[in-house]
Amino acid sequence: MVKKVIYITDLALPSDKAQAIHIFKMIDNMLSYVDEALLICPRLNKNNSFVSFRKFFNLHSKKKIKIDSIFKYFTLNSVFLRLIYGLKVALKLKGEKNLIISRSLISSVFLTLFKVKHFLEIHQELKGFTKFLLLNLNFINSKQIIKIIFISKGLSQFYKLRNEKFVILHDACDLRDFKSKIYLKKNIKNIYYLGSFYKGRGVEVIKKLASLTPDKNFYLYGLRDENIKSFKNFKVFPLVSYKKTIKLICKADLLLMPYQSKVSINSIDFNDDISKFISPLKMFEYLASGIPLISSDLKVLREKLINRKNSILIKNYSNPLSWKNAIFELSKNNSLKEKISKNSLLTASRNTWHQRSGKLYKLYLQKKYD
Repeated sequence: MVKKVIYITDLALPSDKAQAIHIFKMIDNMLSYVDEALLICPRLNKNNSFVSFRKFFNLHSKKKIKIDSIFKYFTLNSVFLRLIYGLKVALKLKGEKNLIISRSLISSVFLTLFKVKHFLEIHQELKGFTKFLLLNLNFINSKQIIKIIFISKGLSQFYKLRNEKFVILHDACDLRDFKSKIYLKKNIKNIYYLGSFYKGRGVEVIKKLASLTPDKNFYLYGLRDENIKSFKNFKVFPLVSYKKTIKLICKADLLLMPYQSKVSINSIDFNDDISKFISPLKMFEYLASGIPLISSDLKVLREKLINRKNSILIKNYSNPLSWKNAIFELSKNNSLKEKISKNSLLTASRNTWHQRSGKLYKLYLQKKYD
């Protein structure tokens, strides 16, 4: 049997990125199947102990996650440092026979060169140097990579790999973090958005929507350094911890996910448009709360969302009037609200971190004993 899971990330820790939640939740749930966990990262702030991470991410396993950093001071802000990091990770894991999951593309290349079998998680389009290594030099088809893990069908279709080379595992939720009973309010008054304020996330649409619906209160959490100001019924707050996020979601009467036709991973431009590939972690958290969700109608989101069943999907999602009309309808239609709540919980129950980690564990055992 497998004793240990090893996870490799390019993130310096602590991190407020969704990837950090993904990683810690995956490891936390993987500890149901293995005895030990090792997380390898570029840099770890000495002031952050595992106890602080356990509290921040609301981890449930009693087993400890060991965290090793490769550098003392550096983050991966250049190709040179990424190469050094990847090489050091591969040297550290040379000869390792346990379950290895890499979110570090360069580390995966070096693990391949050192003949270390592992899974590689890819969550977006490859560009630049990593595209050259993994696609042009064909490292992506190496036998040392057990499976490529894609987070959506849209992403898997972009890469056009052989079916046996990849698996689709969407993001997920941990039902243990949510209340078992849901109390839906008849009147929709307090509407929440939680997540990044980056370009294409729809914050400007919510701002216009707030002006159109002065009788509703809009609460947005996720501000970093963007120049977005609060006004009377449009309240903007900084990013909060995962644990606090869950509490806020459960306070809402209604949740919004107004993605636009292009979605960026930064506040500057759309050079990294992920609108065709996303599997938003917050979507599964929203569903797990049982609070009704109104979302943009993007093809990739329809892999999990069904209009008027587990959500309301807005086709004309750049128009705030479309959102206003959907809110008005949901406010007047209690049976639809209850139906969406019931089915959102059902969808969440089929997309948990425990199930996701279990699928990965079984894939590893199948490959190991083939």
